[in-house]
Amino acid sequence: MSLLCVGVKKAQYDGPQEKFNTYVTLKVQNVKSTTIAVRGDQPSWEQDFMFEINRLDLGLSVEVWNKGLIWDTMVGTVWIPLRSIRQSNEEGPGKWLTLDSQAIMADNEICGTKDPTFHRVLLDTRFELPLGVDREKSRPLGGEVPVRRSMAQS
Repeated sequence: MSLLCVGVKKAQYDGPQEKFNTYVTLKVQNVKSTTIAVRGDQPSWEQDFMFEINRLDLGLSVEVWNKGLIWDTMVGTVWIPLRSIRQSNEEGPGKWLTLDSQAIMADNEICGTKDPTFHRVLLDTRFELPLGVDREKSRPLGGEVPVRRSMAQS
C-alpha cells in the first residue's frame, strides 16, 4: 500500500473574478475529498490531502467546481495517472495543470480528459516513501508520464 499526498495550492481562471466561487474535488479509488470554496479568479486553497492507494493502474481525478445558488457547475477537470506521480517525502513547488472540459470514460471509469479550457490549477502530488527507504535508492513508480489528455495520446 502507498500513501498519496496531494497539495491543492491555487488556480487561475479566465473570466471576471466575481464570477468564481470555486472548490476542488479529488477522487481516487472510490474516495472523494473536497476543499473549501474560495472566491475570485485566482483562488488559493493551500490544502493537503492523503489517500491510501493499493492500485497504481488507476488515476487521480481532479475537478474544479463553481458553487451556485441552486447547483454547482464544473469549471474543468484533469486526470493524473498514479504511475506518473513522483516519490518523495518532501513537498514540492507543484505543477500547473490545464483544466479540460470533459472526462473520457472507459468501463465506467475515468481514463483521461479532453477539450482544454483557459483555466489552470496548481497541484503538488507525490507518494510518500515508506519508512526506512533512502530517497537516493528509491525509483519512480513507473517513470515520468505526462498527464493524459486522451487515451490516444498515451
